[in-house]
Amino acid sequence: MNRKVKQILIRKFTTILILIMLLTSTNYFIRIIPITKIANAGNITSDSDQSTYLTLKLVNESPPQPQPPPLYPKYRLEPIINWYDFQDMDNRSVLNSKIDVNQEYKFCISITSDQGWKDIEYINISAWFDNGEDSTTYNQSKGGNINMFLQYENTSGNPKYSMLWPKDEATLGSFTEKKEKIKNLNTQNSECYNLTFSFIPGYQFRYAPGDGNWDDTKNSINDIWSWNFEISVTDGGEGTYKATTSSIFDEFGVNSYTEIISVGMPSLNGLPGENVSDISSLSIKTRSNIDYSISVDLDDLVHEHNPSAKILKDTMWVRGGNLIDFMNFDNSSPIFFYGSLINYKKADDNDTMKITNNIDYKCNVPIGQIPGNYYTTVRYKINAKI
Repeated sequence: MNRKVKQILIRKFTTILILIMLLTSTNYFIRIIPITKIANAGNITSDSDQSTYLTLKLVNESPPQPQPPPLYPKYRLEPIINWYDFQDMDNRSVLNSKIDVNQEYKFCISITSDQGWKDIEYINISAWFDNGEDSTTYNQSKGGNINMFLQYENTSGNPKYSMLWPKDEATLGSFTEKKEKIKNLNTQNSECYNLTFSFIPGYQFRYAPGDGNWDDTKNSINDIWSWNFEISVTDGGEGTYKATTSSIFDEFGVNSYTEIISVGMPSLNGLPGENVSDISSLSIKTRSNIDYSISVDLDDLVHEHNPSAKILKDTMWVRGGNLIDFMNFDNSSPIFFYGSLINYKKADDNDTMKITNNIDYKCNVPIGQIPGNYYTTVRYKINAKI
């Protein structure tokens, strides 16, 4: 047996022996010896192997990354009026209701500026008596008891609050300004401020009863015989191509007020049979924020020590106000300085009172009248047209 045949037989025998050992026992220690190809065992012209794998991993195409949203939406050029009110000093709303003269009230407003508060140049509050016609607008006349102009100016970096007019018919009150934190800003420059503008209407601030049925619709002018007002906010437009303004409108009423403040004390000196008059003209101070009449009346004059001695009232005369010539007292009606029993003088457009300083009295003293002091009560009356 040649050598090659022996080698083949030995390999077969060895393989069979290993298989038998594997099948008959699990306790043996098996040592595996790799079989090495023997050189010169034939020409090896090719080889193959199917134990490895080629892996190609396909993934979805990467989508374009979304652009991050802008930090804030596009801002608004015009100022934003968040809310407004007209209140008394106890913070109760008096919109579409009547206020009293000589009491303090305040306009309240919250404003947001997307361009920053420094761009807010003016907050103007203009108010006017509508005189029974809601189609009227602020007539720009300066002062008086039918127009008012309050202003917040922020053009110099040092904001100030002022009353441009009227001069005497209303009084400038307090002003507050508070920066507010807001959660949802429109831009990184957005700023919000709450402001109050107070004033005191004068005694003759024009009476405004409304139309009898106040409509409380916000931002509207729909009740005649009222005070209308506009709050306008102007952004100067720095960094933009134009200035912008936002406005709201509303209204309120005013209760009537009439008063006789003071009157002079007439005093006459003379002799029986003379036509005597007071030494100097007297004054009467009155107030009314509504059309009115002013009248005077008196009784017979009575001697201070002798009640039976009288000077009848029809010997007395008076003039003053719109009454230029002396008028004789009689027993039928009072004498009117302004207006009449059925007609009224138009409410005054200026000041907080009316001073009538041309009132004069005179008396035709009867002959033989007992000397001494005679007295009577003088009755003045101011009557408002309601």
